Amino acid sequence: MSTVLHAEKIAARLPTWVRIVLVGFVVVIATAVALLGYRYFTAPTTLTVAAGSYDGEAVRLLKGIGSRLASTKSSIRLKVIDTGHALAAAEAFSAGKVDLAVVRADVGDLSEARTVVLVTHGVVLMVAPRGSSIESMADFTGKSIGVVGGEINHRVVDALVKEYDLARTRVQFKDLAPTDVQQALHSKQVNALLVVTPLTERYLSLLRNFFQGSGSRS
Repeated sequence: MSTVLHAEKIAARLPTWVRIVLVGFVVVIATAVALLGYRYFTAPTTLTVAAGSYDGEAVRLLKGIGSRLASTKSSIRLKVIDTGHALAAAEAFSAGKVDLAVVRADVGDLSEARTVVLVTHGVVLMVAPRGSSIESMADFTGKSIGVVGGEINHRVVDALVKEYDLARTRVQFKDLAPTDVQQALHSKQVNALLVVTPLTERYLSLLRNFFQGSGSRS
């Protein structure tokens, strides 16, 4: 109490203009602190999200969503990281480098992940060129299948091998990058393709392009 009284006595002896300046200074400091606090608590939260796909559609979709969030002054902002393909997106998420990732449920270590939004369903297709003798799984005996996307579809391959005992029937699988598919088909390096894709016209059109208009059947 004595300290407070002592301070009051000192303040009372100060010139009026000094007291006005001191009060003004305190008001300015308090206002600045309040504004900083307001900006801190009202600033948008930025989330990093990893995505990647052969055609770049995943990244374009996310950037469109991010632009929409910004234009509507949402409290959430998106920083999109283009990883080139979904496997790299899953790896970035597993390593804790991003907050979100657009991935398939069967790709990468997603033990600590949970689904926020279901974007689409992927379907496993086994596609053979027109004129091929392949009509069923039994007809793949001794054949070579090109796995479009390679490593990202290895779990799918393992499941097929186990389910249909393809090791016994000498079915071989060859990893293919999308850019190598046409050459592999034309040179007969593979007899058919394994593709995991959404059943939309956009992606089915990309699949048909692998065969350059020669047609296909699955």
